[in-house]
Amino acid sequence: AIGQTPDGNLTPAFATKWEVSSDFLTWTFTIRDGMKFHNGDDVTAEDVAWTWNRSIEPESLGGFALEVGPLLSSDFTVSGNTVQVSTIKPESTLPIFFASASPPRSIVLPKDYFESVGGIEGFRKNPIGSGPYMWEERVPGQYIEFTAFEDHYEKNPGYKTLQIWDVAELNTRMAMLKSGNADLVTASVRNVKELKDANLQVLESPAANISWIWYNYAWVEGHAFNDRRVREAISIAIDRQAISDGLYAGLPTPACCYWVVEGNVGYPGDVEPHPYDPERAAQLIKDAGIEGAEIEVMTFSGDADFVDQPGLSEAVAGYLEAIGLKTFVSVVDGPVLRETFDNAIKTQEEIDDIVANQPPYQIAVRGSDTRLHSYRGAHIYYHSEGRRQMMRLPEVFDPILDKAGSAFALEDQHNAMADFHRLVNEDFWGPGLLEAGAVFGASDKIGSWTPITGRPFPHNHWTIRP
Repeated sequence: AIGQTPDGNLTPAFATKWEVSSDFLTWTFTIRDGMKFHNGDDVTAEDVAWTWNRSIEPESLGGFALEVGPLLSSDFTVSGNTVQVSTIKPESTLPIFFASASPPRSIVLPKDYFESVGGIEGFRKNPIGSGPYMWEERVPGQYIEFTAFEDHYEKNPGYKTLQIWDVAELNTRMAMLKSGNADLVTASVRNVKELKDANLQVLESPAANISWIWYNYAWVEGHAFNDRRVREAISIAIDRQAISDGLYAGLPTPACCYWVVEGNVGYPGDVEPHPYDPERAAQLIKDAGIEGAEIEVMTFSGDADFVDQPGLSEAVAGYLEAIGLKTFVSVVDGPVLRETFDNAIKTQEEIDDIVANQPPYQIAVRGSDTRLHSYRGAHIYYHSEGRRQMMRLPEVFDPILDKAGSAFALEDQHNAMADFHRLVNEDFWGPGLLEAGAVFGASDKIGSWTPITGRPFPHNHWTIRP
């Protein structure tokens, strides 16, 4: 619906403009004329409103229902070629939710077609959209095949046929590229030399990945992580540059902050990554009285979230061992890790029981693509009304996040979020680890391609040119 530049500015997409009423409660999105669905039908404002209303229903599986639904005081309604919606209170960051690359924010479903095929089950068998490539077939567990849609309003596909293969393992993707069975793959900063040695193209998307540490139950009074000395000790025990050099050929750089990089809205600019000081870290652990305490480092394996998170976690664990903590690494599925650190789904009684039976204390080594505007990720985990509530310190974090959420000037949003990241850095609530660009490998069939800054996945298929 809306595009976004790396510095957080929003740009037109299928919504050509958006504006808020004088009382800051009603948003109006103007829908682009001339768009077509793949079956030839016009894309209308009615289709847009129907799609968005469907996505905020409680039974929707998407985060849109969980994050946007509670903000709204009305359904999406149509007036001419505009779609309107009202919020319960002023929500300056609402358009950011329409700038995501993930459905349902970035797609429009054809209402008439959807209903004519019997709803979601029929639609899944033969979906249609309005993008530059049309669905052709799906072989479960292998690939989805698309063909060019010549009637797209703006983005002309460069190839007649596009296959997107589902290949989780990095080594397998690299082998497919080298053998000519793939032409564009998600690679890694670890693969740059390998790609060059094989005379393959190296394409990069800057500022695409970032990793950090989460402390579980740091907000619980009396918990080890509630002690600032312990949080500081864990962070300054880690030699970020040495990990970059050892695991990633020196390409990532130490990160100062949580989920934000230089150029993004909220990047403070005056905050340095935490220094490497193992002697002070060891002394802080002794002073806090937890020498020898057991720490579980939880992570999950996902190339797109950050490169080799299990390897990064093992490196972190080694540095914590060196300052007198007993550590072990648990590699779990992504949902398991998120549920472990999700306090919105736990009762106070459950939390009290878990904390009473610790150690081992849990930290997460987590990574993600960067957020060009850091408000969403911060609100989800740090606000008392956030979807995950990893932290429950409303007196600390709510005022600053509410200030960002109610500011209608981008500069004011930036300043508030910069203050948030300064606070998180200063008190070690969520230390950054490393930030890195995304690396893609390409065959000589690819003449040019423009990846999106801040996105580590293959995308922008319409910009691939022979």
